[in-house]
Amino acid sequence: MPESKASPRPLLTRSKALADLILAVGVVLVSLPWASPSNSLFRRMNGLTAVLMLAAFQFTAEGLVPMLLIAVRRERLSSFGFTPRNAGKSVAFAVVFAAAYDLALSCHSGAWIWVPLRRHTAVRMALAAGFPGSLVGLAATIAAWGLLEAFFGVFFAKRVNQMLGDGGKGWLAPGALGFALFNGLLHFALGQGIEGFVLSFGSGYAIGVIPAIADNAWGSAVFQTLTNSVGQL
Repeated sequence: MPESKASPRPLLTRSKALADLILAVGVVLVSLPWASPSNSLFRRMNGLTAVLMLAAFQFTAEGLVPMLLIAVRRERLSSFGFTPRNAGKSVAFAVVFAAAYDLALSCHSGAWIWVPLRRHTAVRMALAAGFPGSLVGLAATIAAWGLLEAFFGVFFAKRVNQMLGDGGKGWLAPGALGFALFNGLLHFALGQGIEGFVLSFGSGYAIGVIPAIADNAWGSAVFQTLTNSVGQL
C-alpha cells in the first residue's frame, strides 16, 4: 500500500482572518489609555518589578491574543516566517533597514541616534535596578518591545494578506502597507504627532515587508529591536 500523507492544513478563510484582525487590534486599542506615557499605570514605579509589570502589560496588549488565535487556528509559527530557512537573508535586510532608519533619524535630529532602546522607559528602570536584576530587566525589555512587537506586526500583516486573499509577497504587499498605516496612526494617537506617524509608518513597513521579500520574519524582530526608542551615542 502507498504511504499515506498528512492532509495539508486548510487555508484560513477571509472572514476568520478579518475576525482575528479585529480581535487583536481591538485589544491593542483598548489598552491605549494605559499605554500612553502621561497615563501609564507604571509611570511612578521603579526597579525590576516595574519592568516586569510593563513587559507583562505589553505581552497582554499585543502578544496574548495573537498567540491564542494561532493556537486555535492550529497554525505554526513557521507559517509566519519564524523559521531557520532564509534567516540570514531576513536579518541582512533588517540591518540595512535599521541603518537607513537610524541615519534618517540622525540627520533629522542633528545628532547620531544609534543606540537601541536607549530612550525606553523600561531600560532606564532596568539599569536602575542594579546587577543582576538589570540583566533580567534588559532581557524582558528586548523580548517585549523587540521580539513581541515585531511578532504582532508580522501577525497583523499576514492576517491582512489572508483577509484580502493576497499571497503577501513583494515590496507592495498589502499586509506590509496595512501594518505601516496602523503603526503610524497608533503612535499618532499616543500623542507623537506627525513626526511620530512618519517614523512609525516607516518602521511598521519594514517589519511587515521583511517577511514579504525574504520569506522569513526573524529580520522583523531584529529590525524592531535595533530601532525601537533609539537614542544618542
